[in-house]
Amino acid sequence: MTIATIDTSRIDNKPVADYLASTDRRVTIGVRFTLEALGIPLPDFLCRKLAGRPGRAALMAAVDADTGTIHTYRAEKLQVGPFAPRK
Repeated sequence: MTIATIDTSRIDNKPVADYLASTDRRVTIGVRFTLEALGIPLPDFLCRKLAGRPGRAALMAAVDADTGTIHTYRAEKLQVGPFAPRK
């Protein structure tokens, strides 16, 4: 078996990322499989997201970031800030 070095900078660049973002997902799956089968590290834009749904805290943190108010889910849960018990 002949060993060949591979220049990964040709794969990990903006034009390739833009192309794969606009193609059918089957093309992206094929590219990901080829790189994994050859043992080539995947560029960041080809890495998959974590499987499953996000946790409730992560989901509520995203909602709180969108609302732009001080009344957050975390503050309510910890009873701090506007949700602190009054004395």
